[in-house]
Amino acid sequence: MDTPEPSRRGRRAVPLIAGLLAAVVFASLIYLHPTLPSLPKPPAAPPSPSPATIPAGYSHQYDFISATTGWALLVGTSPPTRFYVYRTTDGAKHWTMQLSADAAIPGFGEVKFFDSKRGVIGIGSPVRLYRTSDGGTHWDPVPLPPYQVNLVTFSDPSHGWLLASERDQGLLRHFLVTIDGGSTWTELAWPKGAAWANNGGAGEWGVCAGLWSRFACHLQFRRPGEGWLAAAGASGPTVYSTVDGGASWEPHDLPRPAGADVAIESFVGLLPGAGVIAYTDYCVPGDPCNSFAYTSIDGGTTWRSVTPPADCPRGRSSPCPSLPPWLVTFQDASHWWVASPGTVWESSDAGQSWKSVYEQLDNWVIQPQFVDVKHGWADLFMSAEGQASGLAMTSDGGLHWTQVNAPRPS
Repeated sequence: MDTPEPSRRGRRAVPLIAGLLAAVVFASLIYLHPTLPSLPKPPAAPPSPSPATIPAGYSHQYDFISATTGWALLVGTSPPTRFYVYRTTDGAKHWTMQLSADAAIPGFGEVKFFDSKRGVIGIGSPVRLYRTSDGGTHWDPVPLPPYQVNLVTFSDPSHGWLLASERDQGLLRHFLVTIDGGSTWTELAWPKGAAWANNGGAGEWGVCAGLWSRFACHLQFRRPGEGWLAAAGASGPTVYSTVDGGASWEPHDLPRPAGADVAIESFVGLLPGAGVIAYTDYCVPGDPCNSFAYTSIDGGTTWRSVTPPADCPRGRSSPCPSLPPWLVTFQDASHWWVASPGTVWESSDAGQSWKSVYEQLDNWVIQPQFVDVKHGWADLFMSAEGQASGLAMTSDGGLHWTQVNAPRPS
């Protein structure tokens, strides 16, 4: 007998029935064999290591010339001391030690690079100076005059100036310039009527190094001709300017705050592009010493007061990390930053108003610096002394900071 051919609907049902039977069989196998091994899980990713920090016992300074390339100088803070120079070319993912040597004076040092090849470092007080022309692969000592060199500053790889005193004497005696990177030095006349360091001595800070040189110092040069000197003149705190590399100077009296009595220290810093900012510590009878800041963009003819953040402590008894306690760093001509333990402020109008923008990084205090308007780095440190220090970086103009590796002496 002939078997009738299945209908179209029947033919479509065959694979469906087969699939159901397969599912029943597979379910039965699972039920009968509950120990059926499961598929292996992918291995868990290892935890990311914490960024390296600089151990306690070292002062440090960074100098970045781009978002990826920078140098770090570490100097031991207790004898016997050594200093170390490190370089990174990958945004602080890795650091390579380039130089290590004994440091005569604990804790003082400065590093400055002018481009990817040429840079200088100053160590201690009296200053020992080194220079490089190959990105730090090799460092050569720079010959200095036979005096006690208290401060050295460079505007470029060739042009530098130093302040020095006779050994074993506190009074300033010598002001010299080099135009060949320090191979030779020429004596210049000291500005008439100016007193060094406002105290008549060689300077409390010795080498213009560490935190100070980033913001302000007694002597700063923007280019081979233009320079600024903070000292004490006949009438009080005075800023001197030169347009001929220090051969001649013009004095500019700083404003005197109402009720101010004795000025104890002044410093000068360079504004981005053009202009100068000057800081002065004043003591008022019965009150703590306070710090005041003024800017000039017309060569010192007129001065405008800079308004500090309203809640930033001021004065020498302030818990802020530096003197003056609200030293400014610059992102560009308009965007300025001030840092103290617990708070970072930003100004978008060249220091006339401030807003708090502090982002805490695991209880670190951050001290920002900028390579350009987007990229910058920040020293990370604890407000208490004797703690480790770290490094953070930003790529969005300071809105967010990420902790990265700091070099560790071996």
